[in-house]
Amino acid sequence: ERKARFTAVLGHELRSPLHGIMGLSGTMGEAAIDPIQKKQLGMIKGCAARLLDLVTNIMEMAKAEAIDASSGQTIARAPVNTMDVVAEVLGMTEMAVDKSGKHLVKPGVEIMNSMCTGKLPIVMGDGYKITQLLYNLVTNAAKFTSAGSIRVSAREQKEEGMLEVEVADTGKGISPDSLAQIFEPFRQENSTETRGFQGIGLGLSVAMSIAKLHGGSIRVKSKVG
Repeated sequence: ERKARFTAVLGHELRSPLHGIMGLSGTMGEAAIDPIQKKQLGMIKGCAARLLDLVTNIMEMAKAEAIDASSGQTIARAPVNTMDVVAEVLGMTEMAVDKSGKHLVKPGVEIMNSMCTGKLPIVMGDGYKITQLLYNLVTNAAKFTSAGSIRVSAREQKEEGMLEVEVADTGKGISPDSLAQIFEPFRQENSTETRGFQGIGLGLSVAMSIAKLHGGSIRVKSKVG
């Protein structure tokens, strides 16, 4: 409990100035005339956004651990429109940048919103956490997809009373030995190519924790190449 409180306070103290840095650098970048200055301000904003993602993931991991330790705790539940969440996440992903200030989505990679045109049910859950879950999955796909597409779709599983959301990409794939480890905190696939990517291995672990808090799970199908 003390650890959870400390993480919450620390996260709040870090997130507030990071939002300020992102807002100021964004405003200055829009007003800048010099292209070099505009690029540098964009890099500042991108670095702040990446750090904000890291802080958010650490906070979500701490909250999940606190809920696991206390059977009496539950997440907040309110109506969530999955169509709106997917649209927001894809928009944020297209704007995301890596540590060098380049767009996270590689040139030539298409982000595809393939949500069915039919009416999907409104789900009950924590909208902020669901957005974080999907954002972690889509940005992870963007990191490892150099060509092709990243597609997000959803369908209702009426018999189970669940909504299944699928993130499919044309990335390099995951080896069978690594599939069981990718949802462990601070674990990444151990390959020369993977070590070149940014991150500390929290995004997928946080996504799985959020899914379980909502009574769901995450399944992975992949093949190398």
